Amino acid sequence: MMNPNGNPAQSLTFPAAMGQAQRPTGPILGIVIATVIFFVAQLAALPAGLPTEGAGLTFVQQAVLTGSFGVGAILLMLWVRFKERRPIRSLGFAAPSAGVKILRGALIGLVMISAVALITVATGQGTLGAPNWNALLPALVLLVGFTIQGSTEELFARGYLVQAVSWKWGLLAAFVVQTVWFTLLHGANGGITVVPVLNLVLVAVFLGFWSLAEEGLWGVCAFHAVWNWGQGNLWGAHVSNMDVETSVLSFRPTPGASDLISGGSFGFEGSLVSSLMLALGTIVAVIMVRRRRRAATADPL
Repeated sequence: MMNPNGNPAQSLTFPAAMGQAQRPTGPILGIVIATVIFFVAQLAALPAGLPTEGAGLTFVQQAVLTGSFGVGAILLMLWVRFKERRPIRSLGFAAPSAGVKILRGALIGLVMISAVALITVATGQGTLGAPNWNALLPALVLLVGFTIQGSTEELFARGYLVQAVSWKWGLLAAFVVQTVWFTLLHGANGGITVVPVLNLVLVAVFLGFWSLAEEGLWGVCAFHAVWNWGQGNLWGAHVSNMDVETSVLSFRPTPGASDLISGGSFGFEGSLVSSLMLALGTIVAVIMVRRRRRAATADPL
């Protein structure tokens, strides 16, 4: 279908943007390229040293680990621009309402991760120590790193992989691929069990539908950044079985607390409270996608 200005490329929806490429990448090569670029880029973090399971994550380690994701983002953008020959904005970064989507995504991320923390404390499964205001500025600096890290993961999973796979195999296959890829990407985290895996799947599905509802990645990038940052640097919970040393608050499971509720040593993403929040978010995102499709069908243009 052609848009009113006669440019067929501009009428393509966000998942179908691979159709804008002069030299498009197919599903198999797309999966290989995304995986190779992502893991090669992680070599940039090696100078900071790899934290051991259960050990504290220092400010420098956290800054380098999160910031190094930007290398992968740059490499993927170069592939899209010079190999595929399509605009970088086609990955999900169209300009209209970007600021609104970013603010909304960040706010939803803050509300949801805060709800997880407060529900856990309210049910007696966790406690909060006194705030450390001296950590506020360093924590805000680390939010920049999480913005790079979270946005890069969205760029690869909900952006590039969805576009590379849906172009030939359809949107359902693209959703399956991005969900499996995203889950396996985090599968090496220490102490991972069934609940963290469930939550990884829920995050992938939730953010997948959200990106469809907004026709892009601005909102999900902001959500991902604040959700990740809020766990350790704001609330002070463990993150994937690691203790974050730079945190404003200090969450700890109460003695005898259920790991299913508190998340245990793994952190909030090992909690069924997170599962509940992510499931609710998924339901809302699905409703928004359906409303968007109904509105598009009803539009005579």
